[in-house]
Amino acid sequence: MGSNATALLLLAVVAVAHGDVVERRGAEPELRGTVTLIDDAGITVRSDLGAVHLVPWDRVRSVQTLRNDLTLAARMEIAEDLWRARSRVERHDTTLAEPVLERLFEQFRGRTHETALVVAEGLVRCRVARADHVLAVIPALEMARLRRAGVTTEAYSTLPAVADTTYALVAALAPVWLVSPRLESLAHALENFDAQGDEVVAALADAYRLAVLGILGQTGEPAETVPDHPGVKLLRRLNECVSDSADARSAAREQLSRAIPSMPAWARAWARYQIGVSLISEKGLGRRQKGQVSLIHLPARFGRTHPFLAGLALAQVARALQRDGDAAAAGTLLSELQRTYPNHPLHEGGDVPGGGIAGDEPSEASP
Repeated sequence: MGSNATALLLLAVVAVAHGDVVERRGAEPELRGTVTLIDDAGITVRSDLGAVHLVPWDRVRSVQTLRNDLTLAARMEIAEDLWRARSRVERHDTTLAEPVLERLFEQFRGRTHETALVVAEGLVRCRVARADHVLAVIPALEMARLRRAGVTTEAYSTLPAVADTTYALVAALAPVWLVSPRLESLAHALENFDAQGDEVVAALADAYRLAVLGILGQTGEPAETVPDHPGVKLLRRLNECVSDSADARSAAREQLSRAIPSMPAWARAWARYQIGVSLISEKGLGRRQKGQVSLIHLPARFGRTHPFLAGLALAQVARALQRDGDAAAAGTLLSELQRTYPNHPLHEGGDVPGGGIAGDEPSEASP
């Protein structure tokens, strides 16, 4: 027998003696036993003591197994990419992580396991970090679906929570966006979103879709079935604030106002903004002024935690003041917007929901 054949035989004997070995990343010890399954979720190992462990791909460092699996090499490349992307997000290096997670999201979307959650949440964090609130919505819904399905992960546990699990909503993703052609694509994606049978997530997607259509000046029929869920209720009330029906707007503002004291801080910010936008569109100077006060809550109380909404609120108040003939006060607020939020997407040519600032004609203030 040649020396190479002898060496291979010895390696096989050692492998049989010690079983398969999965080396995990971080401080977790390696697993020895038998690899029973290799799939999208990760590697399943039955230890020598009989315990079964599923190691998600972002935690797999290396695998030694006699199991003949032709997909293992490709999956190990995914494991390396996902670990690097996840680690970068945890170090706040989201710029380099996002392209990798974007590619992996298309591969793992619709799956229900921890690896899919690591991908979806990582992509949400990347897009929220650069204030891309349009592209963040679909992975946020996918993350909500996975969390509601009972999937958990230790990934990103050192970072502040990005979502409120009670509401199944991401705190940074209010149903408010700048007017842009990108919203057409988002509306289409929301219409075709597959919630995998989760009625709550489907209702959230539908409420976001109606919000997008409203900003685009279009209408849509809401879903007939409305689950009794706080996140769904919140989005529906926010949408009703800008309904074509005066009665619906009034009722929604009243309901949100009553609920504000019991809301988490992020939801209070959403409610204050939408109540304000609703009121400044009404007839009557008194109501419009109340709307401005509600909007000023955003930069005053939520300026650091919700800079996107805070900047929009300043722009909305400035537009309302222009319409009421107070160009000087409007100019002061626009200067404040530029000074306080120099990187706000508004400065890149975006338009405020409901119409632009530039070119608005002041209207006579009605009593």
